[in-house]
Amino acid sequence: MIFRHLDATLPKYMMREFGPDVAKGTIYAINPALIIILVPLVTAATTTVEPLVMIHYGAYVSALSVFFLVMSTSIWACVLFVSVLSVGEAIWSPRLYDYTMSMCREGREGTYMALSSAPLFLAKLPVGFMSGYLLQKYCPEDGERHSQTMWLIIGLTTALSPILLTVFWGYISKKDEDDEKYMELRDVNAKEGDANEGSGLVRRPSELLADANEVGGLGRRTAAGGLRSIA
Repeated sequence: MIFRHLDATLPKYMMREFGPDVAKGTIYAINPALIIILVPLVTAATTTVEPLVMIHYGAYVSALSVFFLVMSTSIWACVLFVSVLSVGEAIWSPRLYDYTMSMCREGREGTYMALSSAPLFLAKLPVGFMSGYLLQKYCPEDGERHSQTMWLIIGLTTALSPILLTVFWGYISKKDEDDEKYMELRDVNAKEGDANEGSGLVRRPSELLADANEVGGLGRRTAAGGLRSIA
């Protein structure tokens, strides 16, 4: 949900608190810039860490980023919010796809990837209503503002996700026995396939094509011989 607030709530908040000339586009651009830099670095440095563990840590970092705006109504608080949010995203987002692909059954990769992205799109509607209500109540265009209270509410709703992940960690991180057997069997089959290919038991496509051409040539020669005998 916090990423939708980055789009829906932060720009209006900045314009109402700091004026229409605030550099909201520049501050927003911190997010894609840090993602481009950090994602390959963090991914390369944490390849030995389980994907679900990285998702867990990254979710906490992203959730804690909102509390900079709870502590201060300033441009630097906005910069820190976007920066820390981006660091958290760089931690969890690439490992989410890694985790999704490790859990899906063979041939169902597209379905699982679509489902893993669904919450990001489903959050747009409730966040839109929530953003409009909170801006109208706590950060109106005219009148007294209580923006820190607004961000506290957003922060508490955002922190709910990593907290629930911690509470149900024992259940979520537990692998199903059938899934483990399936993954082990798939690995064994893959290794056997590689071994058979090396020993010549598995034919390459080029070899199969050559065999087909040879069989076709033999058939044509047999047919020609039969016609000559009839003649």
